[in-house]
Order: sequence, then C-alpha cells, then structure tokens
Amino acid sequence: AYYREKIPLYEKDIAEGKRKIATYKTIKAIIANLCKKYNIVAIVAHNARFDYKSTVNTQRYLTKSKYRYFLPYGIPIWCTLTMARQTIAKQPTYKMWCKENGFTTKNGAVRLTAEVIYRFITQDIAFKESHTGLEDVMIEKEIFTKILRQHKKIDKSPFKRTA
Repeated sequence: AYYREKIPLYEKDIAEGKRKIATYKTIKAIIANLCKKYNIVAIVAHNARFDYKSTVNTQRYLTKSKYRYFLPYGIPIWCTLTMARQTIAKQPTYKMWCKENGFTTKNGAVRLTAEVIYRFITQDIAFKESHTGLEDVMIEKEIFTKILRQHKKIDKSPFKRTA
C-alpha cells in the first residue's frame, strides 16, 4: 500500500471479503488474461508513468530482475495526465476555475491531479479521492471520457513530453 494510512481500510475490506489478497504473479496473470479475453487495445491511467515504473520496479525486485515487465507486451499505455495537459488544462474555463478555487501550483500553473480534474468535471469542490484501487479507476474513467469527448488529436503516451 503506497498510502500507509490506507492499510487499516484494506485490512477491514479483506476481513469483510470485499478485497482479496493475491500474489504479484497471480495479479500479473489475471491482467494478461483479461487483456486477452476482452481484446484490450490500451491500458489507461492517470500519471501512467508512475504506475508503469512502480509495477516494473516491483516486478524486478520480486524476481531479482529475472522478469522485467509487468504489463502484457504490446499493449500501449495511455496517460490521462498527458492527455489532460493537451486538452482540459488549455480550456479557459478550467484555468479560471482552478484560480478561483485555489487549485494552482506555487508558480501559478493549474493543478492536474485526478482529484482536481474530477472536481472540475463534476463541479463537486469537496470531492476527495480515496486512493484505493477500483474507486480511483472509476474517476479516472470519467476523466478519460471527458478528454475523448473533445475529439482532439492528442498524444496519449506517458513517455513523451508534450508542450
């Protein structure tokens, strides 16, 4: 668990049967099987570079670098943070909303966390991201949908820098 304070929540959910514990190898196999079963064309995450590095580093650590990659080979990784920089962040309404609500960095740039973007999309200023697996995926799905609805040509890769 990346967020230490979430451990009691996970323990409670496991005890209640809401979540299951699985080995890293099992999780990797499940992801590969789901990608094949549903003909997945891309794996999408907000700040996908972080998730990619985390899974690769964990894979290498657990296998002493015998296995280097966690996600199935050949499936592109798309990043909603990269996409939001090219779409949502350029909208005057988003810029103004961020400034009015204090969602700017110390140098004045608009914040592009999943939580802030979701607050903007839903206009729920009090929304708090749970940072717990599926719950975060559901808000990232909404961000991805909002970006796609803009019908703009965008770079989706987390590994290329965009302006």
